[in-house]
Amino acid sequence: MYNTTHFHSTAHEVLCIASGRARVCFGGEDNPGRVETELKKGDVVIIPAGVGHRLLQDLDSGFEMVGSYPKGMDWDMCYGREDEKAQIEGIKDLGWFEQDPIYGNAGPALE
Repeated sequence: MYNTTHFHSTAHEVLCIASGRARVCFGGEDNPGRVETELKKGDVVIIPAGVGHRLLQDLDSGFEMVGSYPKGMDWDMCYGREDEKAQIEGIKDLGWFEQDPIYGNAGPALE
């Protein structure tokens, strides 16, 4: 995860934490509704398109993760700039996952 708040407008993202621990921010630092939490090895996070996310601190100097996107989806990088309004507008037209990224045909991501 980058140490700059960013989001994707063309795909939802799944993060699987492979090692270490880190403090992260979801929703953007300037958002009073943001969530700051610690992620650790074994955690899985689904980040809907448009949700800002940022690495705040690598707590063990060994934080590693794998990011993935739904099959056939290309991802982009957005930072909330004025020139990204058209991209942001397109988020509302994205579908959700056809299968739960972890559990397959049935799982909490589909509920």
